[in-house]
Amino acid sequence: MDEHKNAFNFKTLENAAAALRRNGFEAAVHASGAVAAAAVLELAAGGKKVGLGGSMTIAALGLPEKLAAAGCSVITHRPGMTPDERRAVWLAAQACDVYLASPQAVTLDGKLVFVDANGNRGAAVIYGPRKIVLLAGVNKIARDQEAGLWRARNVAAVANNLRLKKDNPCVRTGRCEDCSSARRICNAVTLLWKKPSQSDVLVLLVNEELGY
Repeated sequence: MDEHKNAFNFKTLENAAAALRRNGFEAAVHASGAVAAAAVLELAAGGKKVGLGGSMTIAALGLPEKLAAAGCSVITHRPGMTPDERRAVWLAAQACDVYLASPQAVTLDGKLVFVDANGNRGAAVIYGPRKIVLLAGVNKIARDQEAGLWRARNVAAVANNLRLKKDNPCVRTGRCEDCSSARRICNAVTLLWKKPSQSDVLVLLVNEELGY
C-alpha cells in the first residue's frame, strides 16, 4: 500500500478509536492483522473458553486454528449441525471467557453495526461473555450509522450471500433488495451506540482490509 494512503488509513482508524472510547468502549489500533491476532491470543492465554461468531475477519486472521493450538477451548457452530446442536453451541459461546466477532461497520462517531440472520452474535456482543473482543479492518469504517447500515446490507450481506451460495435477489442484482426470502440473512440489526453498562468490550481496529 502507498505510504501516504497507509498513513491516512491509520489516522482514520485512530479517529474511530477515539470516538469509540468516548462511547465507553476500550479500543486499540493495530498496524496489521498479525499484531491484532497476537493481542487476541494474549487475552485468551491460559486455556480460556473462546466463543466465535461467524466471521470472515476472524477466519482471515487464522484465529480458530491459532486459539486451538494455544490450548483454548474454541466454541463455534459448524456445518452439518442440527438446529438443537447449533442452539446449544450459541448459548455456550455466550457464556465464554472471551467472545470474538466482527461488526459489519464501525462508524467515525463510535458506533458498531451488526446485521445477522439469527441474532446469536447480536445477543453475545450485548451481554454474556466475560470479555467481548470485536475486530474490524479499515474497510469497515463508515461515516455514520446510516452509512454503516448501508454497508452492512449492500457490501457485507451481498458478499456473504455469494459466499454461502444463497439464492437471494441480492446475488443477482448486487445490492440489497430488502427481500422476503426464506433464505434471507439480514433479519436482526444490533446497534451498539454506547458500551452496554455490564459488558467488557474491546474493539481492535486493523490497518488492513479484512473480511466483508
